[in-house]
Amino acid sequence: MTAQLPASGPDLEFQTHVEDGRLWLQTCEDCDTAIFMPRIICPHCGSLRLAWHPASGLGTVYSRTVLYGRPKPGDTRPTRHALVLVDLDEGPRMMSRLPDTDPDDIAIGLRVKARVEGEAGAHVIVFDPAGEANA
Repeated sequence: MTAQLPASGPDLEFQTHVEDGRLWLQTCEDCDTAIFMPRIICPHCGSLRLAWHPASGLGTVYSRTVLYGRPKPGDTRPTRHALVLVDLDEGPRMMSRLPDTDPDDIAIGLRVKARVEGEAGAHVIVFDPAGEANA
């Protein structure tokens, strides 16, 4: 099930920007701070002057947790996947996944690169490893 986007607003603008396959972030034009989640007001200084800019897409895993799902009928092992908090090089921290990476291979400090998944209006940002973990 996909949530319906409003006819306007920061979530719709985010979906429109990431259709080009890149991660975009808002930046406050008054305090020069990059922002994620999309908003209408800067959470740091209260400015309404937010502009969209493409981000590098690079970041570092700050934290991870592994979730276990119930085994499907006929399976004996639970499914599992990792949720990660990634510190983007531009500053914001975002929650996401590394869908093609075994949870045991995700270490805190791992360098990652963002990519866009999903269909129009329901894009999500996920990550892939981009290098070795920083100690």
